[in-house]
Amino acid sequence: MANNKAVLIAFHNIKALGVRYLESALIRAGYEVSTVFFKGFNSRCPRQVTEKELELLCEFIKSKSPYMVGLSIMSSMYCDTVDAVIGALKKNISAPIVAGGAFASMFPERILDSGVDYVIRADGENPITALSDNITKGAPELDTIPSLSRKVSGEYVHNEIGGMLTDIDGYGIPAIECSDSCYIENDTIKYSDPQLETLSYEVIASRGCPFTCSYCCCVNLRRLFPKGIKPVRTRSVQSVISELVEAKKKLKKLVFVHFYDEIFPNTPGWVDEFVEEYRKKINLPFTIWSHPKMVDIEVLKKLTKVGLYEVIMGIQSGSDRVRKEIFHRYETREDILSATKAIKDAGVAHASYDFMLQHPFETIEDLKETYYLVKDMTMPFELQLHGLNFLPGTDIVDMAKEQGILTAEELDKIMFAPMSEQFGAYWKREEELESKLWYRMIYCLQFKSLRKKVMALESDVVGNESVINSYYAKAVKLAKLAYYTKKIKLVIKSKLR
Repeated sequence: MANNKAVLIAFHNIKALGVRYLESALIRAGYEVSTVFFKGFNSRCPRQVTEKELELLCEFIKSKSPYMVGLSIMSSMYCDTVDAVIGALKKNISAPIVAGGAFASMFPERILDSGVDYVIRADGENPITALSDNITKGAPELDTIPSLSRKVSGEYVHNEIGGMLTDIDGYGIPAIECSDSCYIENDTIKYSDPQLETLSYEVIASRGCPFTCSYCCCVNLRRLFPKGIKPVRTRSVQSVISELVEAKKKLKKLVFVHFYDEIFPNTPGWVDEFVEEYRKKINLPFTIWSHPKMVDIEVLKKLTKVGLYEVIMGIQSGSDRVRKEIFHRYETREDILSATKAIKDAGVAHASYDFMLQHPFETIEDLKETYYLVKDMTMPFELQLHGLNFLPGTDIVDMAKEQGILTAEELDKIMFAPMSEQFGAYWKREEELESKLWYRMIYCLQFKSLRKKVMALESDVVGNESVINSYYAKAVKLAKLAYYTKKIKLVIKSKLR
């Protein structure tokens, strides 16, 4: 029998839920696992991988003599890092390389062409254990392993996607502390799980999303699933709470929980059970993501009583046209305003609303509609204003081609650019003067002290350029202060519970 050790690599993410679920699955199947957290997440100033970091990675893997090296490739944003790692592994490591994750699932042929031996699409827990058995024991046959892709005599072979559980409690809970792990960053290696030092814990109570947003890969991944797999699969309350109980034991600095679900489960029976169990066994502040069509004031009131601290909700545009025709979001202006009011009336301490602005599909009139929507939303709230980042395989990419906004070559250059270029475009992209000024006006609306001042400038935005710029500079400083104030209050709230 071959070595019983697998090495898993997570990219730019020390929480890396996918890798942690795979580690648990392999351990249950009798394998040993070493996990590498390769570089942290830095959206403001992402750092390119260095030769020293690649050397440290290969040295660590060599010391384990693994039967397999697994890569979690979730996003195209860091393809430059992934390609560098694959190149280093092919030169220095003899073990087969297997890749999974959202990006690998959608583009298995690209990943195989980069030098990876196998790709697992969709849920990886069952296929990776079957593949491990094949590598170490010679069975089962590769042709029988669900969701496996590979190249045979230069031809792509894609097994049908399968092995996906409808009851995802069967996947167990992720590895909260990876016992044999390291963190490589800034040309150094630290032999421990970096999650142990964090203040927050990320958990998913469900997999999937019920919506069809054109800029998101969730709907495209869902199209790969076999019949019988629901768009959203929700864990039992017992499963979620058991994970959080374990997280409280292991993460000594833990002060709050972030539910990473696309949309937090809001079915009445599930929520009622969750509220009771969370109050008794966890009792920490927590944040959730929601959607204008999913906000229920009675559900929020229940959650607020047991620690709901912040609701993060994507709105993306104040323009009905952009939301419906471009983003494939079908909530109305009334839905959005009603949702923001419900969040406030439910007693949620913080509301954070995401918008994607200044993109090629948007006109000045669309941007103005966002301004007037934000002006009517129930205060208080925090705004997260982003640009639009084109992600491979999403519907909006084809839309850009069809409408002549960008060519396939231009899109590829954007989508597979180095991280620093992609994140720069994602967080905010300024274009012509009037667009920039309306953007800054929108940003100022989140601050009570600036609202009336910017509203007085609506009739002549360009003529008030210098004044708007000065208000915006103040708003940026206020946002930094508000961010740190929120974090301090969160820590205090956690200690008092």
